[in-house]
Amino acid sequence: MRYFFTAKLWVALGALAGASALLLVLLLVVNNGGSAQQSRARVIDLVGAVAIAEVGEGWQVNNGKTSGDIALTLDDGRTMRIVDGTPAEVTCQIPVVSYACVMVADTLGTGVLWFALVPADATNGKEILTLPTLVDMLDAGDLGVLSNGWVVPLATPTLRNCETETSSLRDFINKFPDGTAISMLNLYEDQITEVICT
Repeated sequence: MRYFFTAKLWVALGALAGASALLLVLLLVVNNGGSAQQSRARVIDLVGAVAIAEVGEGWQVNNGKTSGDIALTLDDGRTMRIVDGTPAEVTCQIPVVSYACVMVADTLGTGVLWFALVPADATNGKEILTLPTLVDMLDAGDLGVLSNGWVVPLATPTLRNCETETSSLRDFINKFPDGTAISMLNLYEDQITEVICT
């Protein structure tokens, strides 16, 4: 019993409690910082022009989440069912005229984790989607990060269309920062095939 009251024991228990508290605080900070970053970055693994939209009763997007259900039939025949509460960005008019909107989505199997409906390009909406500036590359150049946080597949090679010479796609990204270039996503290939300086 006398060992229980020694100063060394209490110092050791205090040090252990302090280290545990510090570890807990660090884990909370890292997890909160990671979730904020993940909420901005969206890995796009599904792209398609919307042929048919079957809108459920009361469907809408409020505060970045869907209310109600919607089924979108894409140009390749796939039907994506989006359930109530799915995170979304919708800048295209719903219900849609065939091929007036393009769906980009982050999926897990057949489930949609997040999606965006954006207006199709006016001139070639079934083939090309114009996206923001490419700001970085991941996975040895297989994926590109856009200025809006979307992560999309890159073609090999990705064409660089500009009067200014660039030696590589990385050089293009460095020379044409946010707002000075656009990225062209080929809807048949589901990847960025060209970047163009503006």
